[in-house]
Amino acid sequence: MSIHLEQEVADYSARRMRLATAITDYADWLDRQHGIDAERTLRLADTASGLRQDKLVVAFVAEFSRGKTELINALFFADHGQRLLPSDAGRTTMCPTELYASADEPPSLRLLPIETRSRDESLARLKHMPIEWCRVLLDPTDPRQLQESLKKLTETKSMAAADAIEMGLWDSEDPGERHLLRDDGTIEVPAWRYGMVNYPHPLLQAGLTILDTPGLNALGAEPELTLSV
Repeated sequence: MSIHLEQEVADYSARRMRLATAITDYADWLDRQHGIDAERTLRLADTASGLRQDKLVVAFVAEFSRGKTELINALFFADHGQRLLPSDAGRTTMCPTELYASADEPPSLRLLPIETRSRDESLARLKHMPIEWCRVLLDPTDPRQLQESLKKLTETKSMAAADAIEMGLWDSEDPGERHLLRDDGTIEVPAWRYGMVNYPHPLLQAGLTILDTPGLNALGAEPELTLSV
């Protein structure tokens, strides 16, 4: 991985933090010199907070099985000498997967069950509801453990066709999808709605977030991803 790219991402994050600090200092100065109303104080605080929490997100988007995950493996996990994110034929990521780095929690894989699609909560809200996620701790020093743990991103399950339709996972009117219906009235669907991998990679630690999508259909199924990407 290019050290230059790591430095560029780190510089970008540093500029955001400096700007956020400047806005906070400006709000404090205004308050000391002239006094400012609560609405303006809140607006400046929200702006500074947004800058601190903002992420530089790079999304890999293409049709199914076009090498997106393989490229991510080459960029981030080449030093392990093997694929870590599943990318073999027939065994690739089945749900949108976010790679990031956070020192506030141990390296881990978090998985959101597909059944949450039947509820009204947004992905943004669900990210702040730990009880809804399955978590697997990761050991960055053990490539084999990483590889085995991340295989969970390929998991699928059987679901009644009616439930799959309700969750937007299958379209019975689409001729290209009718063959997916099994004799027992079920459909094979991803086991997970969303995956989050907290991994201590220098680029991720510098403030970069990677979004790996299993295909263009994943964006259509998750409006939040469509808008953010």
